[in-house]
Amino acid sequence: MKKIIKSSLILFTAAFLFSCNLDLAPENIMVDETTYKDSKTAEATLIGAYTRMNAAFSGAPTGVNNYANTGYMLLFGEIGTPTLKLRSNSSMVNMETSQYNSSDHDGFILEMWRVTYNAIDYANNIIYNIQKFGDYEKPLMDRHIAEAKFIRAYEYMVLLQVFGDGALTGDNAGLGAVLRLKPYDGYKPEDIATRATVGETYTQILTDLKEALPNLPNDAATSLNVRTRASKVAAYALLSRIYLYRGTFKNDNADIKLAADYADSVISNTKGYSFSTSSTHHTSWLFPLNSTGAETNTANYSDEVILMAPCYSSVSKYANGLGSSYYNKSSFYVDPNFTTLYESGDRRGYIDPATATVSLIWQGSPTSFPTDYTSYKFNNGSGYNNVIYLRVSEAKLTKAEAFARLNGINDESIKQLNDIRKKPFGTKPADYTTASFATAGELIDKILQERIKELAFEGHTRYDLIRTNKPLRDATVTNDRKIMPIPAYDVRISYGTIIQNKGYR
Repeated sequence: MKKIIKSSLILFTAAFLFSCNLDLAPENIMVDETTYKDSKTAEATLIGAYTRMNAAFSGAPTGVNNYANTGYMLLFGEIGTPTLKLRSNSSMVNMETSQYNSSDHDGFILEMWRVTYNAIDYANNIIYNIQKFGDYEKPLMDRHIAEAKFIRAYEYMVLLQVFGDGALTGDNAGLGAVLRLKPYDGYKPEDIATRATVGETYTQILTDLKEALPNLPNDAATSLNVRTRASKVAAYALLSRIYLYRGTFKNDNADIKLAADYADSVISNTKGYSFSTSSTHHTSWLFPLNSTGAETNTANYSDEVILMAPCYSSVSKYANGLGSSYYNKSSFYVDPNFTTLYESGDRRGYIDPATATVSLIWQGSPTSFPTDYTSYKFNNGSGYNNVIYLRVSEAKLTKAEAFARLNGINDESIKQLNDIRKKPFGTKPADYTTASFATAGELIDKILQERIKELAFEGHTRYDLIRTNKPLRDATVTNDRKIMPIPAYDVRISYGTIIQNKGYR
């Protein structure tokens, strides 16, 4: 997974390319009333908001303030964990040890903070201005606002898990995000907001999602385009993740029960989001190689995908897609020790010289670092890789873990665990049963191990380690330094109003 390079197309967003450094003024402003009054131009701004979210999380379209070094928000979830290693000459190498220098602060740390707030501002403009100026069918206006609230909630959740001091260790009084809920109106020193608490940030995220839910679409997912935008099922999946993240460290049974309930809403849906038991599913459907030439693609797409950032050589097929590179073995490679977690025959990661090309961990290019391993999940030679944000397997693992935390050794957890574990094998291993585990802790540990194997390289691993109080690859990194520091620039320019995370003061 490397630094994002370029997009082949930037769509018409008719909107606000705001850079949310505190001292940067808005750019390219169109008249709000004209933009948000009509359904077509309002839709265009919404597509722009999805594009900016994708740029902040996993890619960067060219021409939008030239953010060349973005995509780190998801990458941070894997770097420094047992799954992924950085080259020693990488500009982000200090993510491994959490010993950041001034160049890091003024470089990728500032980029991560800035582009996420830039994306949040897109959502803010839609929410605020459609309510103020919108003059088209109310159900469509309600849907546009709901999608923007989903986007804002997801962006604040990622911001919170990356920068929130105590967000995954049960400290609701810790410092969370600076909550910006209105369109950015320029740098005003007297109006600089402090960071909300972790608890207040979670409350805002959950408020946005629950307000959005009634008006999010519940259409059958009959095409890939449906899976590139927010839906009711996507909201259920994100709510399930949020409650699991918030509730794990302190064993908050109320949160863990909600995580299980929302996960079940995903698993039991009838809208075309489903789980396959095929051993070839990962490499033939879930992580397809996209077109690098003509706008054609014969690859199948998985019904398991709930929300994704599409990436294509031409983004005309998916309006909010990014034609950009996300992963490359020249910058990142699979930790060799990680591959030993996979049993013989497990197509997700078992290294067998005879069948390496059908494993999700394999050698890839024979000329680029040929002795190192890479991930088939991001395996397009030109970088045109879809990046999955939400999928059914995560919900199944969440339900398994939540039920085990609530009920100890139980049939439902074991069923969900068996589904995930057995899927990548051609010859299926024997089922786990209640007799396979002496304690609930053993069952939970097995679920967590399956989670890291199934979701590796998708931006989850660091946060699972933090919330379960497990060390990073560098075991000397303390809990208060497992998150990122606030960029020193924004601390300085706020005259101390924005307070640094305690591990970095």
